[in-house]
Amino acid sequence: MIQIARYLTIDLLKNRAIIGSFLLFAAIGWGLFFIENQPEKALLMVMQVTLLLLPLITLIFSCIYYYNSYEFTVLLLSNPIKRNAVIQAFFIALSVSLSIAYILGIGLPLLLNYPSVETFILLVSGNFLLWIFVGLALFISTKVNDKVRGIGLVLILWAFFAFLFDGLLILIMYQFGAYPIEKLILLLTFLNPIDISRISVIMQTDASAMMGLSGAVFVDFFGSMKGLLISFSALLLWVIVMYAGAVRNFGKSDL
Repeated sequence: MIQIARYLTIDLLKNRAIIGSFLLFAAIGWGLFFIENQPEKALLMVMQVTLLLLPLITLIFSCIYYYNSYEFTVLLLSNPIKRNAVIQAFFIALSVSLSIAYILGIGLPLLLNYPSVETFILLVSGNFLLWIFVGLALFISTKVNDKVRGIGLVLILWAFFAFLFDGLLILIMYQFGAYPIEKLILLLTFLNPIDISRISVIMQTDASAMMGLSGAVFVDFFGSMKGLLISFSALLLWVIVMYAGAVRNFGKSDL
């Protein structure tokens, strides 16, 4: 498994899409700090852009890479190799290569221009998001054999996590605004890894003061060390669930 993962990682690091992702992340990181004089505002702008682009790039690229590696996968399975080792190698290689592109592209400008707790949280949660959506892409790809349907499905899931989920939360808050539902909304945010990452960063900045009394529950929870540990634990649980689902699907797939 380690040898397969190493080969795939080397292959991925030479991939134009990975290099392009690195250049895109670097342009976003350096560019936003160049046009914005206040580092904290620049950090929030970087966060908003990357937390939307990162899952999208990860889902599409991981999905396409797996589908395009079908013949290679079949060749590997024709050898005395455990099926789980193959999908584990794909997960590790995709996660490592995309994480390198993210850390070098976004991490360097953040660490050089605004070394802070908020930067650390953004980088850690961003890597968690990478691993989650790599697992989700492999989960879909191993379940749906048709490439077009698989890519279409991951795009729908990205739109749901990036936009529709927040819309549903706003609808719930609007309909039941007369009731104390802050804790319910807090629990529901853990169903969306993008929201967990976004709120964890915002709660460490001065922007959290703009949430008012209704956001006091979020400030008290995500603004504490205990809340951060729970948030990272929730993201880790997402990674485990997506990874386990991909391994299970691959084990049952007919290749």
